[in-house]
Amino acid sequence: MATTVRSLRVVSHRAWVRTDFILLERILLNLVSNAVRYTSRGGLVVGCRRRGAELRIEVWDTGVGIPPDQRRNIFGEFYRLGEPDRDRRAGLGLGLAIVERLCRLLDHPIALTSTLGKGSCFSVTIPAVAARVEDAKPLAPVDAMLDVSRGKLVVVIDDDPLVLDGMRGLFRSWGCRVVTGASDATALTSLAELEQQPDLIISDFLLSDGKTGIDAIARVRNAFDSQIPAFLISGDISPERLREARAGGYHLQHKPVEPMVLRALLNQLLKKAKVDRLPVMCNAAH
Repeated sequence: MATTVRSLRVVSHRAWVRTDFILLERILLNLVSNAVRYTSRGGLVVGCRRRGAELRIEVWDTGVGIPPDQRRNIFGEFYRLGEPDRDRRAGLGLGLAIVERLCRLLDHPIALTSTLGKGSCFSVTIPAVAARVEDAKPLAPVDAMLDVSRGKLVVVIDDDPLVLDGMRGLFRSWGCRVVTGASDATALTSLAELEQQPDLIISDFLLSDGKTGIDAIARVRNAFDSQIPAFLISGDISPERLREARAGGYHLQHKPVEPMVLRALLNQLLKKAKVDRLPVMCNAAH
């Protein structure tokens, strides 16, 4: 399916809202990415409407439209509208599943209107607040968790471009540097250019050509001769995958991974690695 979009228009608005701006950004990026995927002519419009004490952010497209009997299914993991045989490398259909989970997490209702052959509109409703003119100042010191990951080099290996794009944006918003690749070979090429060992490796469990994330992590570790902290992500929720991951000594998170969970695991592994590197002090008896 062609994904060429003739136009993308964003209508600005001066309203203020109460939300988590990082998670809201993920929601909107996924909605726009989904609209691009199913729009081959016409274009997209992103804008806002005031509704009393709330603001509704809308993403309109002129795509294929969604049949009424499929409007609930599109929020399921791996569901792709009218594409049962599409190559998995083109995307696993996680975007709208991520959107629904994040909207539930933030308590921001999501709605859909659609007309077959004419397009769709996804809208997210957010509490509006009074505009503030003063400079925003932190009420407390920066979270220590944020300091742990700031400046760290994270490698993400996944053969789904949408997952890589989402991970890249999320980790950068936390102050990390990020290298992404569809395979361990691609990631190692980028790391060679940086001439630096990564602080953390994240890999999809099932990669192209029958390779696994366990293999990919092992190759990156071998390249640097170091037990770099790592964990796995997977859209396969079968017990076998969990057993394989545990047998290899890895955490396994199922897609879509909620950002709060991802951030907690990131900092947990980085803190543990920091403790493990501390020199052991001992007193010798004379």
